[in-house]
Amino acid sequence: VKAIFKNKEHQKQFDEDGFLKIPLLTEDNIADLTAIFKTYYPNPSDDFYSSSYENDFKTKKEISDAIGQIIVPNLESTFVDFTWFGSAFLSKGNGPRSEMPMHQDWTIVDETQFIALNIWTPLQDTNDENGTLEVIRGSHTWHSELRAPTLPFYFNGYQDKLKSKLISIPTKATEAIVLNQAVIHYSKANKTPDTRLAITTGLKSKDAPMIFHYWNKEEPNLIEQFKEEDDFLIRFTNFHTSIFQRPTLGESLGKKPFHPVKLTAEEVDRILMHADAASKKTVFQKIAQWVKM
Repeated sequence: VKAIFKNKEHQKQFDEDGFLKIPLLTEDNIADLTAIFKTYYPNPSDDFYSSSYENDFKTKKEISDAIGQIIVPNLESTFVDFTWFGSAFLSKGNGPRSEMPMHQDWTIVDETQFIALNIWTPLQDTNDENGTLEVIRGSHTWHSELRAPTLPFYFNGYQDKLKSKLISIPTKATEAIVLNQAVIHYSKANKTPDTRLAITTGLKSKDAPMIFHYWNKEEPNLIEQFKEEDDFLIRFTNFHTSIFQRPTLGESLGKKPFHPVKLTAEEVDRILMHADAASKKTVFQKIAQWVKM
């Protein structure tokens, strides 16, 4: 897979951990982006909300483009040979439904050849109190199964086993966390009186075709793949309904054999044991590198 980071060490850390924190915004950028959010959302939801949930494509594109005009120029110093495919606001009120459940993002490129990533960018300092991002280091390497809204979370039913592996990442407003689409991530409910505001920005390897998968429970051993336009993630109408329906946009590339995986508790324990061993080995390798310096 061709690198997407200019810095080789950044690429190495991203490949190993599945995430990386980078400097991104200026104070002026933050002020401008906050003002844009308030224009569209003067009374934000108490729950978790994304501007990609809007039904009107024109509005979603306006928001995405306005964010992109500010953020994309700042990405040039960190990334190479990339395509920006959109941005959205993520607001987390202080309601009981402001928690974001543990999940992996969808498979939207051929990950054997290309990279797709999300850049999570808070517009204020974040911590455990207001629901900062949490990730499981290295979890993007735990399986290579397809991910789609119609497919259950690979580790569904075992979230409690995974919770102890989450790493909370306090982040400053000028920083961003770059996430591999396959890394497991989560955020707690916001316990502060203020809305926690962030932005998600999507990048992929330049010229990587966008894809989407639809699994029909009536045909459990088949999965249908669709070729999509770069902006398809903001084209869903009635987002929480339409992502579970067979796509009306894009070109079907046909159905292929598929075998849903149902993990046992023993298999999950084995994955976690191997992950712990790999993590310890990585730590020892880094210590050895430091000793040599």
